[in-house]
Amino acid sequence: MLHFRKMTLRDFGPYKGEQTIDFTDKSGVTIFWGNNGRGKTTLLNAFRYALFGVIQRRNGVLKSLSEMSNTEAMAEGRYGFSVVLDMTNDNDTYRLTRELALREGVTKPSGEEDYEKILSLNKNGSILSPEGREHELNMIMPEQVARFFLFDAELLQEYEELLETNTSEGDHIKTSIEKILGVPVLQNGVVDIEECLSKYEKQKSRAARDDGKTTQLGQEMDTLTANIDEHQNIIREKQSEQSELIRKKNALEGRMHDTEKLRNWIVERDKAEKNKKKAEDELEEVKANIRELMRGAWRGMLLNTVRGICESIEKKASVLESKRQRKTVAEKFIIEMKKAISDRVCPVCGQDVSDDIIQHLRERIKESTNEYAGLSEAERQSLFEFQAQIGALKRLSEGTEDARFKVAAIEERIDSLELNIGQYKQEIEELRENIERYGEDAEESDVLSISKAYSDVEQTLREVRRGIENETTKLNALKANKEKVAATIDKMAGGDDYRAASRRYELCEHVYKIFEKSKALYRERLKQNVEKDATELFVKLTGDKDYVGLKINDNYGLEIIHRSGRKVPGRSSGYEHVVALSLIGALHMNAPLRGPIIMDSPFGRLDPTHKANIARTLSSMAEQSMLLAYTGEIDDQVARYEIGNKLVHEYQLERVSSMHTEIK
Repeated sequence: MLHFRKMTLRDFGPYKGEQTIDFTDKSGVTIFWGNNGRGKTTLLNAFRYALFGVIQRRNGVLKSLSEMSNTEAMAEGRYGFSVVLDMTNDNDTYRLTRELALREGVTKPSGEEDYEKILSLNKNGSILSPEGREHELNMIMPEQVARFFLFDAELLQEYEELLETNTSEGDHIKTSIEKILGVPVLQNGVVDIEECLSKYEKQKSRAARDDGKTTQLGQEMDTLTANIDEHQNIIREKQSEQSELIRKKNALEGRMHDTEKLRNWIVERDKAEKNKKKAEDELEEVKANIRELMRGAWRGMLLNTVRGICESIEKKASVLESKRQRKTVAEKFIIEMKKAISDRVCPVCGQDVSDDIIQHLRERIKESTNEYAGLSEAERQSLFEFQAQIGALKRLSEGTEDARFKVAAIEERIDSLELNIGQYKQEIEELRENIERYGEDAEESDVLSISKAYSDVEQTLREVRRGIENETTKLNALKANKEKVAATIDKMAGGDDYRAASRRYELCEHVYKIFEKSKALYRERLKQNVEKDATELFVKLTGDKDYVGLKINDNYGLEIIHRSGRKVPGRSSGYEHVVALSLIGALHMNAPLRGPIIMDSPFGRLDPTHKANIARTLSSMAEQSMLLAYTGEIDDQVARYEIGNKLVHEYQLERVSSMHTEIK
């Protein structure tokens, strides 16, 4: 069984200088406490780097290892890093050293090519050869099963894929599960026998061609075999392409998760900048309108003065106009009176007018002519001038009141727009600070292109899957045809060579079927054991009496069983988390390969009860367990109480600077 005893880091990520973690020889649980950004995931990667020489981020494998060099150490002239892992496996002791160092003669690197990778494995005091080293490392922990030993709990939800049938993601995880359980031992035997079976089949085909009765059928068999091989090669190529696309998809999902906040901030910033530009354009347009209105604003300033002058002139004009109107009325009256005198008849009532009245009318005509003499020439000219002045003054003040209201409304709109622009500027500045703080190493164009890249990969993946399905359909049709031809050959061929080839083929076929059946029986027994152990862990972890167990499917997917016997549909992400942990624990219990479990932030989606249950159960999942938890993810008192005397060590990841973390 693999056990990590000690790990020494030098300038690896935020771990500046040389820092050592002593795990001791004891079995139990070690906890690393640290806030986000303090280097918990880097510790997980330190194990991955030491064992496999790779560094895994959620967005994929780190392409340039030199990026893990400590920034402050590089500023001080130290380049590269190293990880030394002391461990035991059964009765053997190992010291594994992996280092990224400057090439000889290089004092300051300009690129990845200035570094060299150094690997050394010491077993029981002896340094192993490169071949021996690779063999031992593969025996200690094959990289293909590392996902069950070193894992970020954020990726646990991917195990939900095991519930679906005929999905490439589920098949990929299923293959990894069977590797840790030892199924490949039988699978490799099946593959070897398949090669023998293919060789004997070719011998049969050759013998059929040499037999005069089946020459043509033998040639047809060769053609069918060649076509089958071609389609199988195409399927393998597409499956390889599919695996690569799945890797890209998972990497993009990780990048989408990592950059979700950043992408939202960029979108919000762009929206705020667009709104700000729109508001600024409207403000410019509104200011242009008010400038146009202000061209006549001086009229408003003179409005009271103009009104006073206009009222004074109107009074003078009114006096003259009244005098003119009285003259007009008097002239009409005189005309009527003169007509009454001439006709001796009253124009109003039609009665005859006597001489006394006519005399009176003549006197009134004389008086009226003197009294209502009308306007003089000077007065008429003054009245004309007064009227012209009044018209001019009214035109001067015309629209002034409307303009004042319009200006007031526009000024209110300007205030509102300027306030909005100010708010947009503040929002943009805050978003820019967030983007700069969290996206220092990210190109905005790359961040925004992730969603499109993810969509493109999904589309390509769907096309590849359809291609595999089409090729499989063609392959099955060819195999069925081949079986018919083979049956016909068996009936017709009678030569000794063909009968001898047939016997060899049949014997090999029987052995193949034995291995296939053995593999199926072994797999079924493993599934039953995994189901049983996973159920026991799940019951301990959940504590819900309504949930009595788990049911395993052919993909090793686990479904929750209600006490009524029904499967529980649509389980929450928290329960998905618990089920995945139950599966991992059960796999460790049934795997020929045993080793430590190292979990990064395993409590994120869980309530306090489930957190306590997991802490209590953790020591039974593996002989050596390590928790990388951020402060507050689980209460430290709860963790200590539940783990009890199985708690071996606690470490605190303390911030010295943004680029320097100390393990205390």
